[in-house]
Amino acid sequence: LINKVTLNTSERSDHTLFQSAEQNLKKFWGYDSFRSGQDEVVHSVFDGKDTLVLFPTGGGKSLCYQVPATVLDGLTLVISPLVALMQDQVNQLKEKGISTTFINSTIPAYEVEQRLVNARNGMYKLLYCAPERLQTPLFQSELERLNIDLVAIDEAHCISEWGHDFRPSYREIKPSLRLIEDSARWVALTATATPEVRDDILSILEFDSPEVISRGFQRPNLKWWVVHTNNKKGAVRNAVSKASQKGDGLIYGGTRKNCEFWAEDLTRTGLKTEAYHAGIDPEMRKAIQNRWISGETPLVVATNAFGMGIDKPDCRYVIHEEIPYSIEAYYQEAGRAGRDGNEAFPMLFYRESDSLKARKRVQDNYPTREELEKIYRALCDFLNLAVGSEMEELRGFELSQIQTRSGLSKHLCAAGLRILDQFGVITLIEDQPPTVNVQFTVSENILKQFKERISNVEKAEFVDRLQRLFGHQAMHHKAELELEFLLDKLAVSRNQLIKGLNVLMQNDQILVFDVQEARSLVRVLEARSSTLPIGKNEIENYRNSLLKKLEWMTSYATTTECREVFLRTYFGDVDARPCGKCDNCTRSAENEIGLTSEEISTAYLLLIHDQMDISTLAAKTGWRARKVEKILQHLIKEGAVCSHPSKEGYFIQGESPIELY
Repeated sequence: LINKVTLNTSERSDHTLFQSAEQNLKKFWGYDSFRSGQDEVVHSVFDGKDTLVLFPTGGGKSLCYQVPATVLDGLTLVISPLVALMQDQVNQLKEKGISTTFINSTIPAYEVEQRLVNARNGMYKLLYCAPERLQTPLFQSELERLNIDLVAIDEAHCISEWGHDFRPSYREIKPSLRLIEDSARWVALTATATPEVRDDILSILEFDSPEVISRGFQRPNLKWWVVHTNNKKGAVRNAVSKASQKGDGLIYGGTRKNCEFWAEDLTRTGLKTEAYHAGIDPEMRKAIQNRWISGETPLVVATNAFGMGIDKPDCRYVIHEEIPYSIEAYYQEAGRAGRDGNEAFPMLFYRESDSLKARKRVQDNYPTREELEKIYRALCDFLNLAVGSEMEELRGFELSQIQTRSGLSKHLCAAGLRILDQFGVITLIEDQPPTVNVQFTVSENILKQFKERISNVEKAEFVDRLQRLFGHQAMHHKAELELEFLLDKLAVSRNQLIKGLNVLMQNDQILVFDVQEARSLVRVLEARSSTLPIGKNEIENYRNSLLKKLEWMTSYATTTECREVFLRTYFGDVDARPCGKCDNCTRSAENEIGLTSEEISTAYLLLIHDQMDISTLAAKTGWRARKVEKILQHLIKEGAVCSHPSKEGYFIQGESPIELY
């Protein structure tokens, strides 16, 4: 095999590459050094080892391939399944001055071709790509000429049918990249992988003697809590009243109706709260995100669409008002609390009927193969797609149109389209934000003369900035940009933009434009087949996997054991010990020694900052020595505290204060 360590590095050593990576980490991201674990990954990547990265939500996975990409000579190919996240990361990197682009089913074929040509010519450091694009003839024809130094597979759990976001197209990544499998470095990254998923990733990617780097699934600053109640409304109000004193928070409300209810209800109590869901205008959703991140809005109640690509380190609590469908989803969403390392509270409100209701929803909303066949035919008929013909570009549609043609319920059609998207039959983009399409109708030379003749300086600058923003392609085809992005870059209002474009189109006749409002888009990826290209076993297996994951989630909600041990064991951490601070641990302590969770937490937090003996701790708290001794005995039993044999002091278990059990 070709030696991966020396290939495409211009004979630079790992040490030299790592030094350059540290410099770029400071230059582009402003960080002085990598976090623990990130440095191991970067060294492993530079060494050319097949690397699997298992970092929890907020653990900094993206930097593990983005920073090396700025150092390696060639291109970094990033495989990502989510269009919105892909676009968000590309925009963030561009703002830092790092040349990046993406190719997926949202852009027309001519633009994909142009971006691949640009990538071949070395214009980008990173190329984000949806997995289904790897198998297209166009990509395959360019593959050998792209000079790919690193392949980064984000959300790698999508490879496994045991993963909570299984995508069959992910299993074709390695076969699609055979031509470069030995010449490129490989890194796969995920925040949620059980041992079965981990083994699946390594097997399907054919990683040879892999380096598996994990930061574990321990979040020592989080107090995992489950509230069993038949009065959720009262319990949630009470929890928010207390938790909001700690700082800003987030509630996952399940449905749009729930989100609206809680936003109105909690705002009436005096706490500014906003709802976030797909029924809200995209520009407004972005504004809500920004207000929450800045602290202007202290609480958001959202569907599970909220949170992707959002970084708010000081979120102090996350409440799940309805049970999530998997441990993976819950861990990711709840893990948005306390990313700054300070104490935070993930809370799940649960009653027995929740699991039955969630199970019924999975069963009712998961179409049979026959129903999926109807949805597929209805969609293709609506798109006027004959058997054997292909779609070139995305098209807008209304769900009601598919419902009418299929004769199925609206919610079943919606679920069916999502499954077709997941299995790589279609690309579905729900709630696409408003966009502006512009094409110049004159040559570049005439456009240049037009700008020179304009006496109005502001108008000339407006045209010039339009030309630069839409790029060279707008001279030949309609080019598309998000409305919000365009308004921000031009520093104008929507009305001002439309008025200016109308003048340039109707009076000056130098361009044509149109505005596409928020809509859902779809594209059938392969030529229309006479039958649905998914087998019955595939569909049933995935449905059964979803139901099994829901059973695990129910077990978490009902267990009497330590919550953190349950979560970490689920993800394969066999050395997990009771945390001493979740609801089950503190309830056990109260029953055992007659002490409150607040008293145990107080002693625990004092020992984080300093080692002390019984008398010192008693003096700090004002408690009797016997009470202190009982608390320490309990914490020692739970593995959270150790005693120092020679100094008769007590300290937190672990090498550093943040390594708590």
